[in-house]
Amino acid sequence: MLNEAPEYGAGWYFTAPWDPVLVRRGDALGLRAGADYFADLLAPGLSNGTSDARWISLLSWCLKWSHIVWREAGGGDLSTRDGQRARYAWLRPLELLWIDRTLEAGQTTGQLRGRRSVERWRKDDRNEREFAMSPDQFRRYRQVGSYGAYRVMLRALPGLTTGDGWTPAATAHRLADLANQSLPPEARLRHEHFENATRWGHWLGDESRYWTKHGWPNWASRPETGWLPTPNEAIAQPLPDAERILLEGALFANESRRRVTATVLAQARGATSHPALCEAIAASATLARHVEPASLAPLPAFTRFADAAMHTMRGLWDDLNSSQITQTPPVQDLAKSTEIRTRLETMRESADTWLSESGRSTFPHDQVITQLAEGVRAASAPVQQLRAMIRHHLEHGGGRRWFTEQEGRLKPLVAHTGIAASDYRFRLYSLSCLAGQCGVAPMDDILDAISWNGIGDPLARDMIEMEEEDL
Repeated sequence: MLNEAPEYGAGWYFTAPWDPVLVRRGDALGLRAGADYFADLLAPGLSNGTSDARWISLLSWCLKWSHIVWREAGGGDLSTRDGQRARYAWLRPLELLWIDRTLEAGQTTGQLRGRRSVERWRKDDRNEREFAMSPDQFRRYRQVGSYGAYRVMLRALPGLTTGDGWTPAATAHRLADLANQSLPPEARLRHEHFENATRWGHWLGDESRYWTKHGWPNWASRPETGWLPTPNEAIAQPLPDAERILLEGALFANESRRRVTATVLAQARGATSHPALCEAIAASATLARHVEPASLAPLPAFTRFADAAMHTMRGLWDDLNSSQITQTPPVQDLAKSTEIRTRLETMRESADTWLSESGRSTFPHDQVITQLAEGVRAASAPVQQLRAMIRHHLEHGGGRRWFTEQEGRLKPLVAHTGIAASDYRFRLYSLSCLAGQCGVAPMDDILDAISWNGIGDPLARDMIEMEEEDL
């Protein structure tokens, strides 16, 4: 991937993980490339999952101490696949021990990736290997854990790593020291502890047991006195001053794109929904000095149509799984639903708006969304509109397909978990959380607006994040 964000300078770097990523069902309509285009303009270096600045501090701590141990154990070439695997093997247990420390404190909300496995581990008196994960789950945690979510940020933001995502730089060392000092004395790590004669070969392949039995045996001591991942109810509250100042310098330097976007959002006090915030962004004279206005012009129409289409997809999925007659109901019957017809009409109206948007001619991902809009507009009846959306999902959807039409009936292709798929988003939720934590501006009202798409029920804030692996 070529990183062309002006504040970083151009350069090539790998963002894809070495291990294959589990196929998910998050890109139902194939519009993620368009959403990522807007996200890169507005919040470079972030993702929809990087919403807690405290995890930057905790991961800095994890990077510092795992780096020391990795070097003592022989180190390796971090430009190779095997070298990175070996490096992460020492980091992963520390991530999971912070999850355990958080649960030990009685906190159950916040970004606690892998929480279910750690809870099973705790119930077994922490005896099971690899935090009660299967070998496949333990391997995949590299992608779905906190480090996987924040890796691009750790590489891109100045002062966090040397650019490789692994070697802590000056700001990360300062954050790590703050996190270490926040621990009770018996739980703090010290350099001299790792200078003793350790038979490192004995621990290779058993890094989790090294940390729990030898490297950080007091990780669970008095967790209420230390820093923890931010609970949901405080996600946009300012962090302690020393930590906040360091993070603000890394995330929201003056005139950085992230700071400009956060300021524009904070000033959009009259906006009460995500589409309204997108309209404020597209109309901002302040952002126009940093982003070509034509690039953001299609944003409001894109988000309204994408939201309406996903609203219809979720309604269809709910009806499909609540059918009292059969698990493969006729599409004709599904199209008779008053609720589905209402959603389809909203979708058709927003399709007209998208097709009349003059700015879409400069939008580099116009083809896929326009194909869906034209298919919906050309359909003369609800059942035809429904089929146009189903065909588009099967042809352009990313990851797993939700359902398919066979002989006029809709057949589900994935299990019904009760977890609704989220709308397409542009990192505004993550940006707002981080801006609030770093003291850029109060963001609670903005987060309430972001969680409302203007149609249907308000989305829960945790639905805005990308799907996490069920561990």
